[in-house]
Amino acid sequence: MKSKLRKGMLGMFLSVLFILIFSGAGFSAEKFPSKPITLVVPWAPGGRTDVVARLVAPVYEKVLGQPVVVVNKAGASGYIGMKSVSTARPDGYNMLIAGGGLMVLQYTGESKIRWEEFKWIGQIYEAAATVSVNADSPWKTIEDLIDYGRKNPGKLKHGNSGHGGTTHLFSEGFAKAVGIKLIQVVYKGDGPAAVALASNEVDLSCPPLGAVRPLMESKKIRVLALQSDKRSTQFPGIPTLKEKGIDWSAGTFEGFAIPKDTPDDIAAILESGLEKALKDPGLAESFRKLDITLEHKNLKDFTAHVAQQDKKYHDLLQEAGLIK
Repeated sequence: MKSKLRKGMLGMFLSVLFILIFSGAGFSAEKFPSKPITLVVPWAPGGRTDVVARLVAPVYEKVLGQPVVVVNKAGASGYIGMKSVSTARPDGYNMLIAGGGLMVLQYTGESKIRWEEFKWIGQIYEAAATVSVNADSPWKTIEDLIDYGRKNPGKLKHGNSGHGGTTHLFSEGFAKAVGIKLIQVVYKGDGPAAVALASNEVDLSCPPLGAVRPLMESKKIRVLALQSDKRSTQFPGIPTLKEKGIDWSAGTFEGFAIPKDTPDDIAAILESGLEKALKDPGLAESFRKLDITLEHKNLKDFTAHVAQQDKKYHDLLQEAGLIK
């Protein structure tokens, strides 16, 4: 009797062991996530990145079944927050929202970081840059501005959001594409640059639409074109550079990233969860009010896009003389 009992218990033990061994590959995927996930915003509260993160997080956590806690880790032009995720334990519980800012930081920051330190699980949005002028300026169309710039090289003053920042680069890319030269005037952010444009301190500025919208609606700024492949659904009357025959597009973008060594099965759960979350109809409307476009790309496509943007930003920084 005891012998049969021992044999039965041994058989049961071996069966359980067999199941654990041969189901091990999917075990972590079935269990994850089992605790809250931290989503790091590498900037101070209140900015566009922070707002987007806090819009997506409650929808995302419903899909994942665990809280997604937004934490701001600002400092060193975003480096502190970004590095805190790239060096975190690669278990899927630490995520980053980043994009265009990292593209610049990795070449201009004192402390180096590279986009390859992450797995880019999904793009969330993009925000096209503009070509904006003062509403009282003589330039009614993008053609008017370009014609003036070509006839008066080096006379147009551009207000940027910081030396080597995105609007600086977007304007230089636009200027090269149309064959004009700009004088760069530095301000502390897109907001101050837009105010300077409304006050006629500068001739043009190239921030995203959201930065100039209030002054555009109060008829102090005129948006001549979007540096985009498609028109804004909210302001369909603004033409794009592409439809004007100008081969240039630019804008900021962001998505979620995790440490590069995170297992593929965990990354797949986060990737598919984000895709489901971004289908929420309320998010598209919330993004529209922010003048940004919900633009999802999966891990494969987003990674390819980031690699492409890396080269684009590098070339722009080099051409502007900001790096060698």
